[in-house]
Amino acid sequence: MTHAIRDPANPTPTDGPPTGRAEIRRQEALLKTGALQDAIFNSANFSSIATDAQGVIQIFNVGAERMLGYDAADVVNKITPADISDPQEVIARAKALSVELETPITPGFEALVFKASRGIEDIYELTYIRQDGSRFPAVVSVTALRDAQDAIIGYLLIGTDNTARKQVEAEQQVLSQRLRDHQFYTRSLFESNSDALMTTDQFGIITDVNKQMEALTGCTRDELIGAPFSNCFTDPARAEAGIKQVLSEKKITNYELTARSRDGKETVVSYNATTFYDRDRKLQGVFAAARDITEHLCLEQVLQEKNAALLEANKELEDFAYSVSHDLRAPLRAIDGFSRKVIIGYGERLDEEGRRQLQVVRDNAQRMGRLIDNLLAFSRMGRREVVLQPLDMGAMVTGVADELRAAEPQRSIVFACAPLPRAWGDAAMMRQVWVNLLSNAFKFSRRRQTAHIEVGGHTQGGECLYWVKDDGAGFDMQYAGKLFGVFQRLHREDEFEGVGCGLAIVARILQRHHGRIWGEGTPDAGATLHFALPLPSVTPPVTQDP
Repeated sequence: MTHAIRDPANPTPTDGPPTGRAEIRRQEALLKTGALQDAIFNSANFSSIATDAQGVIQIFNVGAERMLGYDAADVVNKITPADISDPQEVIARAKALSVELETPITPGFEALVFKASRGIEDIYELTYIRQDGSRFPAVVSVTALRDAQDAIIGYLLIGTDNTARKQVEAEQQVLSQRLRDHQFYTRSLFESNSDALMTTDQFGIITDVNKQMEALTGCTRDELIGAPFSNCFTDPARAEAGIKQVLSEKKITNYELTARSRDGKETVVSYNATTFYDRDRKLQGVFAAARDITEHLCLEQVLQEKNAALLEANKELEDFAYSVSHDLRAPLRAIDGFSRKVIIGYGERLDEEGRRQLQVVRDNAQRMGRLIDNLLAFSRMGRREVVLQPLDMGAMVTGVADELRAAEPQRSIVFACAPLPRAWGDAAMMRQVWVNLLSNAFKFSRRRQTAHIEVGGHTQGGECLYWVKDDGAGFDMQYAGKLFGVFQRLHREDEFEGVGCGLAIVARILQRHHGRIWGEGTPDAGATLHFALPLPSVTPPVTQDP
C-alpha cells in the first residue's frame, strides 16, 4: 500500500480547473478525505511520527508532543525515533530480529523499521523516553511509506500509551499469584487433614477428595471424582440419606457409616458434613469429613465394660457397707445399754476412775452409733431411686430454718432468705440438702452473740444456683477439697460436734441430681456453700443412680 504525505497547509490540490459537475464532486470528496486525514493525524490520543527514508523525523503530531513532552520543532529534521526509545530495548530488538530473520540488523532506527521495510506487518512494545527523562510503555505500529513507484520514502510510527494496560496486567498478575497462593494454601489444608475429606455436588457425585480419602477407599483421586458418594460405603442407602439430610438441614454431625475399600476392608467412620456455596450464595454442594472411629469404638466398648464392672463393684461395696453398718448397730446398742445399766446399778460400787472409764466406753459406743447412722444415710443416698418433681425451694428452706430455730430458742439468729427459683429434684433428698447445709450454718455460727445466716439463689446459664452464707468459724481455702469427703472434718470435735458426713451426703445427693457443689470460706469470718442444679427445658425423667 502506498501512503502519500500531504501538506496540511494545502489540503485540496487539483490537477486543473474544474471541468464539470463530476470534477466538483471529486474535489469535494478530496476535501472531505483530507479533513478526515488531518483529524486523525493530529489526534491527541496517539502519537504519529513520520520520518524520511533515513529515519529522520519529518512530522511529529500533537499526540506525540503530548505523550513525549517535545515540541515538534525540537525533533523535526533533527533526530530519529530510536533517539527517544530505550536504547537497551532497541539493542535487544536488533539481536532478536537478527536471529528471527537470519540477517544482521544494526541496533538503532533500522531495528525499529526493518520488518516494515520488508513489507511485514509489525506491531511491538517499546519504552519511550520523554524529554524530562521519565519513561512509559508504548505499543508501536510501523508502516513503510512508498511513492508511486513503490519506493520507500519514509516510515510512519503510530504509538499509544500502554501504561494503563501494563498496570492492569500487573494487577492481574498479582491477583493471579494471590489466587494461586490461596489455592495452594487451601489444597495444603485439604491434604494435611487427618480425616478423609471430600466434596460432592448437590446430587452426591464426588467432585474432589484428599489423600486420606484415597487411603480409606483404596481408589485414586481420578477414580473417585465423578463417582457417586454412596459407592464408598457398605450401606449406600444410608449414605444417600446422609447427603439428603445435609442438603435439607445444612449440616450433619456424627453420622455413622462404614466405608469399604477396594480390597474389602471395612472401616467405621463418623461422618460430618455441611453445605457450601459460591459468592452469590448459590448452592455448590456438600463438604464432608469422615473420621475413622474404629479405635474409638473399641475404647468405648472397653470403657463401658469397665464402667459396668465399676458400678457392680460400687454396688457390692455399698451393699457390704450397708450390711456391716446395719449389723454393727445391734452390738453397739447392747454395749451402750449394758454400760448404762452398769453405771446406774453398780455405779456406787465403782471408784471414780472406774465410773470415768465406763462413761468413756459409753461415749465411744454412742459416737460409733452416730458414725454408723451417717454411713447408712450416705449409703442410702446411693441406693434409693431419685424421683424428680418441681420443688418450691423457698418454702422448703423456710420450713427447715423454722425447725432449727425452734430447737435453739435461746439463740439470737438473724436469718434472711431471698426469693429462690423453683427447681426439679427429689423432694426428700433436696430437703436433706437444706437440712445439712443450714445445720452447718447454725452450728458453725454458734459462737457469735448474734449469728447472721443468708440464703439466696438465681438462674444462670441453664442452672439454678443457690447459696447458704454464715458469719461463723469459716475455714481455710487450702482445705476446701476436704469439705465434701466422708468423715472429713476441718474443726476438732471438742470445738464443734459431728462426724464429718453431712456435706458428703449433700454432695452425693447433688451428684445424683447431676448438680455440683463448692464452698468459699475465711477463718473466723464465715463460709458460703454454693450448689447448682440443672434447669431442664422439659419435665425430666426419673433418674437412676449414675
